[in-house]
Amino acid sequence: MDNLRGAALMVLSMACFALTDTFVKLLSADLPPGEILAIMGVGGAAAMALILALRGEAPLTSEMLRGAVALRSAFDAGASLSFFFALSLIPLSLMTTILQANPLLVTLGAAVFLAEPVGWRRWTAIAIGLVGVLIVLRPWDEAFQLAALFAVAGVVFQSARDLSTRWVVARVNSLQISVTGFLALIPTGLLAMAVTGSPPAMPDGRAMLWIVCMIGVAIPAYYSVVVAMRIGDVSFVAPFRYTRIVFGLLAGMLVFGETLDGYTLFGAMVIVASGLYTFLREARLRRRGLNESHGGV
Repeated sequence: MDNLRGAALMVLSMACFALTDTFVKLLSADLPPGEILAIMGVGGAAAMALILALRGEAPLTSEMLRGAVALRSAFDAGASLSFFFALSLIPLSLMTTILQANPLLVTLGAAVFLAEPVGWRRWTAIAIGLVGVLIVLRPWDEAFQLAALFAVAGVVFQSARDLSTRWVVARVNSLQISVTGFLALIPTGLLAMAVTGSPPAMPDGRAMLWIVCMIGVAIPAYYSVVVAMRIGDVSFVAPFRYTRIVFGLLAGMLVFGETLDGYTLFGAMVIVASGLYTFLREARLRRRGLNESHGGV
């Protein structure tokens, strides 16, 4: 396994995802979130389909439109829609911080819905991480932003998407999964526009530039994370997902002039520390299981 290259690709992917969020937030000043979502779906699906076609693989098969792949696409669409609304209403730094709860929720979901064993140490880490989310949200304070619940809904959908990925059959590769995920954004975005009564807006020159940049960084973001998880050990590569919070907080401060208060910084540290402990604990248990299995041979 090429762990160093996998880690570098994961960091690149997280930087690109943070840039994608930045361009989405810039676009939200000119276009409704549903329209941005639909545009992202068209551009992303077309790009991923082209990559697959160049590799001689089918961009779309009947198997990709049903079962676990369809379920994953539905969760992916729900996550994207929630995040797009969040980006149009709350600071980028706040959304990025809440998003770091994903690994904790995936572990929680795996224990509840997939009956995976989770010991008291990881349950404690999950509970502490969720307390960190509450610290960031501050529902007891006048600074609480109701729109931040869009980000919470988004990370729940995102975690459900990651869990449902485990049920996707091996013959459907990761790039094909990405195509269906992007395609699901198109009707989701159009439906959001219809429900909210948002008429489509014609992008001006500046908005067109943001659109090109958004799609341009989204493609390497998705592709890099796929390659990273394939060429490196998951236990080594996955923790580098947390670099996204660094890029997201920097973008919030440098591009949008956001300021970070003590609650957000402390909550972010609690969430990240809990998630890193969960990653390390899972890796240790996995190694122990492998050693015991080899010892029994």
